Amino acid sequence: MNIPNISDLLNQKIAEIEARLPVKLNISAAGDQDFENALNEASSALESAAPLIGSEFFTGSASKTRYPLVSGSYESVYPRLSQTQIQELMPRIEAAIESCSSQYGVDPQLVRAVIKQESGFQPFALSTSGAMGLMQLMPGTAAGLGVTDAYNIEQNIKGGTQYLCYQLKAFDGDLRLALAAYNAGPNAVRKYSGIPPYAQTQSYVEKVLNSYDMYRSLGDN
Repeated sequence: MNIPNISDLLNQKIAEIEARLPVKLNISAAGDQDFENALNEASSALESAAPLIGSEFFTGSASKTRYPLVSGSYESVYPRLSQTQIQELMPRIEAAIESCSSQYGVDPQLVRAVIKQESGFQPFALSTSGAMGLMQLMPGTAAGLGVTDAYNIEQNIKGGTQYLCYQLKAFDGDLRLALAAYNAGPNAVRKYSGIPPYAQTQSYVEKVLNSYDMYRSLGDN
């Protein structure tokens, strides 16, 4: 059995990561460099490539700060915020939800439910398929909606709410079909004349509807 070369494996992984970055890492696993040092060097380079985020998230900070990279359910060089940081952002997120929902005639509780399922209210969520931000906009969808920065809270929620509005109109207000279209695309819904037979999409629809019911119930209290 052939034993894989560790340097080759590391270089391959670095190349995969580099392909998703706007900068080159300039890291290589040279033969005279041990695996641990090469990995540490790559991690440091990734941290340096992380985006600058406004200092308003840090009490007493007067300058822009780089959040540490934390592993999550999505592959991303962007930061996963702590629950405390998310709570600090919630007034801004809620304001965007209310404004955009009113603009496009979509129930704000439905938008909240979609965000909860799509990103867990993580503004910098990035899926392995490339979906970005709170409402997980694909690059082509974001561009078509006029979103220039999918990680901007207001732009992302506006684009996602607008896209959800389009699906509700396209499927005559059928909430299940609109959510399936948001997840799998409208063509897939039309192809199968209903929710596509994809386990992920079927689960997605049920989870969003459950969250929607929860938010509406809380809103009535």
